[in-house]
Amino acid sequence: MIKQLCAVTLSLTLLTACGKSNDATGTAATASRGQAPPGIPGMVYIAAGDFIMGSDDVDTSGKSEEFGFNEPWYLNEHPKRTVSLDAYYIDQYEVTNGQFKTYLMDTMKVSREQLALGIERMGWAENNHPVRNVPWAQAQAYCESIGKRLPTEAEWEKAARGPNGNEYPWGNEFKPEFLNGGGEESDLTPVGSYEAGKSHYGVYDMAGNVMEWVTDWYDAYPGTDYRSQHYGQKRKVARGGSWGGVGHYVIPHYFRGAYRYSFPPSGFYNDVGFRCAMNPPKP
Repeated sequence: MIKQLCAVTLSLTLLTACGKSNDATGTAATASRGQAPPGIPGMVYIAAGDFIMGSDDVDTSGKSEEFGFNEPWYLNEHPKRTVSLDAYYIDQYEVTNGQFKTYLMDTMKVSREQLALGIERMGWAENNHPVRNVPWAQAQAYCESIGKRLPTEAEWEKAARGPNGNEYPWGNEFKPEFLNGGGEESDLTPVGSYEAGKSHYGVYDMAGNVMEWVTDWYDAYPGTDYRSQHYGQKRKVARGGSWGGVGHYVIPHYFRGAYRYSFPPSGFYNDVGFRCAMNPPKP
């Protein structure tokens, strides 16, 4: 019985990027500025070009200390700069519990009975909610198993902020009704629930619901003079804010498209999930 109870956690620890999964991520994006060509359902096409990344803001309010964060607000986002990216695709929605459970059964041959033992512990009961409690390497392994990868930090930020560096996915004014930020909601919501909260490119839940792993190690941006004790190959970046990552207070700062979270990559976090990205297919 103890062996069965540990099966799901052990499977996550041992996962590799072999095997296959059903990629039922939803319909193709309908945003005219980022519509995916046929053949890549559930993904949004982001055209090559420049965008505004980071910020030059400085916290004069002392709020970062008040709310107990161990780094000053804004400084790890410096400097604001123009970044050019090649074209890429990104999932329109966060990867769901249903998709990830199918992956576990297909790849690691975890039985339904074994999986059921871990569903409550991992928070995977609702198939249409974003998956959480998945360490970074296993998030990457999931994406690779379906021919994708985690997005880079720059790719994620461009998809969230648009070409002009919006403060939030929907614009520059915070709208608490546009996201699941832990205000009215006591837990996760189905992916894509906030139509008004989608980004310039038509990508959903890039603020709230779960934070999302990206490829990059947490490190300094080029040209900054800010140094963090956490920089280097110690932590991976997560983006987007979550429903409950700051104690159920809806603090607009944490849902900004430029905000950078970081966590040790081997951890299981109740408010961190992921979505996948991929390069355009070669002709």
